[in-house]
Amino acid sequence: MSLIPFRGGFMSPFEDLMREMNRFDRTMSHQMAPYWRMADLTNLNAATDVGQVTNDDNNFAVHMDVSHFKPEQLKVNLDNRMLTIQGEQEDRSEHGYSKRSFTRQFLLPDDVDVEAVRSHLSDHGHLSIEAPKRGNANAGRAIPIEHRNGEHKAVKQ
Repeated sequence: MSLIPFRGGFMSPFEDLMREMNRFDRTMSHQMAPYWRMADLTNLNAATDVGQVTNDDNNFAVHMDVSHFKPEQLKVNLDNRMLTIQGEQEDRSEHGYSKRSFTRQFLLPDDVDVEAVRSHLSDHGHLSIEAPKRGNANAGRAIPIEHRNGEHKAVKQ
């Protein structure tokens, strides 16, 4: 009679132990490491997704997952109405060199208040850029109808 349950192989008890150690390591690293250290670096196309763009009556917003980049590797610039978001990282090691970068550009709508554009980077590596829209100068309005009598005097209704 064995004290270790047999599941079909000699390494089964060690595999279970390794699986539990890996689970513990993942749990602890998520709680203690900054978001860019938890990024899945096997996905080399991480920055190809534009993210979510919102352009409604009140707001223009861009939301992107930039968790593969450290905060100091990101830039957000506004030149007139051209919004540019850039990320660039370089990794050098004894085994080689790698570089990852992206650039996204958006032409802001005419009614966006460019002075009020704000950006925010969350603790989880989600970049949000938001700009409220100004009151629309071309918004519809009621035009009063003036009636004129025979002397061509304007009479308001």
